[in-house]
Amino acid sequence: MFHASHRLYAESSTHGPLLLDPLASAEQARVITQYHMLASALKEPLPELEELGITTSTSPHLILDLGCGPGGTWACDVAFHDPFCLVFGISALAPYVRQATTFRQMQGQTRVQFLQMEFARELCCPTSFATIINGRFLRTFLTDAGWPRLLRECFRVLRPGGLLRLTECIAAFSNSPACETLTHYYEQALAICTQTLLSQHERSQEGSDLASILLQHTSLFELLHDVGYCAMEEQRIMLDFSAGTLYQASMRTNAESFFYQLAPLLYQTTDLSPARFEDLFEQMRAEMSVPTFKGHWTLSRVHAFKPGGRAQ
Repeated sequence: MFHASHRLYAESSTHGPLLLDPLASAEQARVITQYHMLASALKEPLPELEELGITTSTSPHLILDLGCGPGGTWACDVAFHDPFCLVFGISALAPYVRQATTFRQMQGQTRVQFLQMEFARELCCPTSFATIINGRFLRTFLTDAGWPRLLRECFRVLRPGGLLRLTECIAAFSNSPACETLTHYYEQALAICTQTLLSQHERSQEGSDLASILLQHTSLFELLHDVGYCAMEEQRIMLDFSAGTLYQASMRTNAESFFYQLAPLLYQTTDLSPARFEDLFEQMRAEMSVPTFKGHWTLSRVHAFKPGGRAQ
């Protein structure tokens, strides 16, 4: 079963899409719908304010949302639920910033701002600026070489005691043979595109850095520890979208949109024909609708703190 933490997009708008076009209207709609689907399962927007006892006693929260998405939905939801915060939604894509700003204005939100920033390269924020930095599904566009750089920048920008909050999908499964077959073709296309990207990196200095980084680090927790974060923990959440669950219809729609957008690339990079794709696509839709359908996503939420006083 496909999931949201493979590298679907380029690192920045200047490199073009890797698998899906983040500016396509169908993909923007899929991402926004997916956020709403996951919101209840993850208790979004920010349960940590209560769970971790983060207070607003001395100053308002300054919150950064990395990769705010086409609607800036999470950032606006945080501002709505927490009257003592200032939220900055950040995207590398100018159309996302414009759309999120329009959405903010329609809601009448005054404590949210959206900024265009190539944050995968550099966070243009003061040191010790933010109480919380949020990142969702950053693996969809962030390269392996980009992770250490971004984690260091987040560490710099966080206040002492500040929280880095990362959410990713790490595994997915369904008992739909057609969905799993389409996922197999998707993984083939992903491998081919990734190999092409790595070959380009090998011809640059960054390629040498990438090889070194992959030899030195084996996990996100190791990267976080090496940067200097403390009190790291991971929470695993399983989203069940089997027949009869709250998420069955939403996940079926998500899968339909995902594979339909991906079809042209699958034709180019694998031996999947248009006729075979249509057969598998219709079979998947039927299999994900039957009473015996089973499926689940496993999501990971990682907390990491900058050493120092409690976040204020």
